[in-house]
Parts: sequence; C-alpha cells; structure tokens
Amino acid sequence: MNAMRHHLAIDPKLQLSPEELAAAWNGGVQTAEAEASVEAASVAAFPMGEMTVLLLSAALSIPATVIATFISDYLKKKFSGKLPPVVEVTTISTPDGEPLFVIRKSIEQQDS
Repeated sequence: MNAMRHHLAIDPKLQLSPEELAAAWNGGVQTAEAEASVEAASVAAFPMGEMTVLLLSAALSIPATVIATFISDYLKKKFSGKLPPVVEVTTISTPDGEPLFVIRKSIEQQDS
C-alpha cells in the first residue's frame, strides 16, 4: 500500500520550528501511525503566502482533528506557564488531490 502524503503548511507567525514539530510528532504515541519530515516548498505553491511545510506520510488518512489536537498539545507544552497561541486548522486539497492542512494563528489573535 502506498503511503498517503499529508502536507502541513504552518504560519511563520506561530514561530514553530519544523524540525522540532517533526521530532515531537515522530516521538508521540498518538501519532505513531504517521511519520513526519520537513520538506522545502516554494512560496508560489501556497495561495496564502509564505509557510513552513511539514510532510506526514501515513498508510491512512489523518483527520484534521488529530492534527489540531497534536498542534494544540504541542503549543501547551512549548508555552508552559504562558498562554499558548490559539490555532486554526483548515483542510484544503492540493491540485494533485493530496490534503493540505493550513495551520494559522487564530484570527482573534492575529494582532498579538
């Protein structure tokens, strides 16, 4: 069976290191079904502008709720003792049909 590719486009305003995020994903018990790696991407590939891209390879589709929960939990750990940023996860399809999860700082927090 071919692995499904899931791209995560991460808003640079979140200041998340793709390498740290990939390591956290790969080290997680709940996320063991997929492997994360960092992938270079051109800015033109994303309609929303410059993003950091993380690639998840999995045998099955990964629901957006799993991605959102992982990111929220990661941010809570990273910002321990502080209020972590609230994120929005939107799923769109790339032209080749692969899912693209766009992870951005919540619109309510854009100015902070």
